[in-house]
Amino acid sequence: GAYVPRGRLEDLKNRKGRKNRAVNNVVKKKTLNFGPTKPLKVFNWVKLPEAKAANSIWKDVDEVDMIHMLNLDEIDELFQSRKHVKKEGGDGKKKTLTIVDPKRAQNFTILLKKFKKTNEELIDIVIYCDKDNIIPLDMWEQLLRYIPTKEEVQMLKDLDPDPDVIASLNRADKFFHSAVSIYHYEERIQAVNFIKKFDERIKTIKPKIRALVKASTEVVKSDKLKQLLTLILGFGNYFNFGKRGNAVGFKMETLTKICDTKATDNKLTLMVYLVETIELIFPELDDFIDDILHVPIAAKVALAELKSDVIELQAGHKLLLKECEHMNKNPQLKGAQRFQTRFNVFLDDIKETMVELEQMMGDMKKKYTIATSHFAENSSVEPDAFFGYFNTFIQQFRDAKDVLEKKREEEERKKKKQLAAEAAHSARSSPTPLSSRPISPLLFSSPNSPIPEDLIIDLLPSLEALEQQDHDLMMNDLFALAPDSAEGSNSPQLGTGSMRRRRKRKDVSNVKTLDRER
Repeated sequence: GAYVPRGRLEDLKNRKGRKNRAVNNVVKKKTLNFGPTKPLKVFNWVKLPEAKAANSIWKDVDEVDMIHMLNLDEIDELFQSRKHVKKEGGDGKKKTLTIVDPKRAQNFTILLKKFKKTNEELIDIVIYCDKDNIIPLDMWEQLLRYIPTKEEVQMLKDLDPDPDVIASLNRADKFFHSAVSIYHYEERIQAVNFIKKFDERIKTIKPKIRALVKASTEVVKSDKLKQLLTLILGFGNYFNFGKRGNAVGFKMETLTKICDTKATDNKLTLMVYLVETIELIFPELDDFIDDILHVPIAAKVALAELKSDVIELQAGHKLLLKECEHMNKNPQLKGAQRFQTRFNVFLDDIKETMVELEQMMGDMKKKYTIATSHFAENSSVEPDAFFGYFNTFIQQFRDAKDVLEKKREEEERKKKKQLAAEAAHSARSSPTPLSSRPISPLLFSSPNSPIPEDLIIDLLPSLEALEQQDHDLMMNDLFALAPDSAEGSNSPQLGTGSMRRRRKRKDVSNVKTLDRER
């Protein structure tokens, strides 16, 4: 048997206040049938079920022998939960008792403060299903994170019900202690959470299902998409002429690899060439994107996540039906009447929505299976991958059109620049006119450089129609007039009018002479 120090067994037998402690057959005892004389601090642990301990290290241990060897009075004194500890220079402060993990308790206490409600007020809100919608959705979801675990529930139930012990608990433990006493506490939290999130979930789920249904229908029915894929098949068989060619079709993943094929100079991709070919030869295919408008949306839908959301919604619906049935059978439960009133009405309101949701999911699966089969793809491929092939092609198609547009703009700028350079060169090589006003070409004629006849004939009507002002300017440019009062001069002064008339007659005479010679 276990070793017991001399005098220890007698001491255990004679110890006062230990009436319930068994000391006989110490070695044979496997269970402890006595406890401390004072409420002790909680020892946080997770109990191992007996079934799991059967074939483990715990199978043959006997802790009772060791307990009898301990100084139990000392333990009771050191670890009592209601002991007041006095500080020097001040009053004693009562220590708080912690049941759950300290870190978890601390975080939950922070959350409880955010509610700005007492524990009792918050418990009542849970019992009566937040009938006035006091708690917002995000805060209610936080309550779900702090549902007491099985181990915590067991520790709270095993706690000494002494009011002083309960009073020594911290705020988080006090709330947990009250929560475990509420019938179906977790189910009530989940039921209210289901109601608060229902509309939001439906608004998120339905558009995703519709996008998959419409995209599946569009890619199957689009004749332009079919012709475009046929054109790409032609490019592929031509490029891969020989062993790699003669394909009857290709996997949709191929659409994402067209940009990988580049021209010899690496400046042009097959995608850009394909777009240019469509614009020049097959313009009717240029707007094929308008036929598959829902593909980009469907490419963002993760089917696994969508299914999970629908399953979660259906599970919440079933839980609510079950709880309502349970509350209907147990109207004596606190808050049961309020639960029935709120949730029975809600279940009636969402009945059609849940049926519609199930029908939409069935229709989506059917249409998507048809689409994947239409393109010879495996039906197990996820929509975000399948429609992702088309969506990537759409993006690359648009990028290629942008490249072509920029290329054309650049060519137009070069053409304009070249024309401007040619015009400037032509201007530099041509004689600069003396005046911007029209001047008779007869003034510039000479025996060595006669004016061409055709030019004279073309300009003759203009010469006869010249304004008087133009002639005055010409005369001033060609003749220097003498001052009106020139002393000592014997030459008669030539008046401006007379000179102008003589010059005009001379110009006309010269023109007529040229005309006769012609």
